Amino acid sequence: MTLIYRIVTLLVLSVWAVVPVSADQTVELYSAEELVKSQSEVQRAAAAKHALERVLVRVSGSLQSIESPTVKQALANAQEYVYEYSYASTEQTLLSANGEQVPASKLNLKFSAALVEQLLRDAGLSYWPANRPNVLVWAVENNGDGLRMVTDTATWSAVREQAQLRGLPITVPVFDLEDHLAMPEQSLWQLDEERILDASERYRADAILALRYSALSDGSYRGDWQLLHSEGDQSFDGQGQSGDELMLKAINSAADRFANVYAIRPSESGAASIVMLIENADSFGDFKTVERYLSSLAVVRRVEMYSVAANGLTLQLFTEGDVAQLENTLALTQTLVPETGVSLSVNRYQLRGSVARPLRYRLTEDVQ
Repeated sequence: MTLIYRIVTLLVLSVWAVVPVSADQTVELYSAEELVKSQSEVQRAAAAKHALERVLVRVSGSLQSIESPTVKQALANAQEYVYEYSYASTEQTLLSANGEQVPASKLNLKFSAALVEQLLRDAGLSYWPANRPNVLVWAVENNGDGLRMVTDTATWSAVREQAQLRGLPITVPVFDLEDHLAMPEQSLWQLDEERILDASERYRADAILALRYSALSDGSYRGDWQLLHSEGDQSFDGQGQSGDELMLKAINSAADRFANVYAIRPSESGAASIVMLIENADSFGDFKTVERYLSSLAVVRRVEMYSVAANGLTLQLFTEGDVAQLENTLALTQTLVPETGVSLSVNRYQLRGSVARPLRYRLTEDVQ
């Protein structure tokens, strides 16, 4: 392909490309779809078991969650966790017991959030709330003839499927002219952080996953990847039988990382009491606004007004997690933002989130 032809092609693609203005962060945790051969009870029970397995992985943030003895016992009665189901026709087929292709129906299943969360508690597993960081994913391959940005549809379809299984919102670059100019293959191969951050700015994602891989002499693939996020960057590496396998491993490592940061663990069960000062709130109306927002967060069990004064509204939060986990959750939505420019006080040796040293936040202007 000549350089001129390539540029013209990219220009045409850029006209039709749609770049997301903001990255979606909310995951549908409790719904799943399964293809079935019939609408029989046997088929529905088998589909419910498989669907509940995927829901539990998504909600817990752990691939190992379905290995729990408590979970295995629940999976045998998966239909008890279903509160609604429906069928829809498809153009797909499935292989019958006698080897024939038969028309497949799509079974839509919705599971009870309360029952699933109770199962996780009974099993001692974590719960990862639905508001999750959106990850922009870049990948480059060394195929022996040089570097190539990974853009093929089949690979990204598999990546999206794995991300959906893990409940990790992802953004895939549109690979238009702007992307090709902003993110040269060589810069991505070098994991040039400054260049990656600049090229990713247009997508407004919460985190960036940059992956590079190449084929080895024995036919296997080796790669390494970097996860860039405000909570700290992390590097990973791995080996697989294909580039696609490494892409899926990269998605799993990102999901594991964020589940570790944001997931609520049963051992924390509501013991934490955290004091927060909202510095630009001073009325009962402000309290109700903040209360509604904080109460909607899975990490917060209860909100109480502690005091109202000239310096703002002081709240006491009873939470499932610790101070760091609350701060991480608040950072995802930006409804409350940390108060900047607060110097260390005489209480700097006091516990953060205590009455003596409350967390200091402000309501964003569009919420007030």
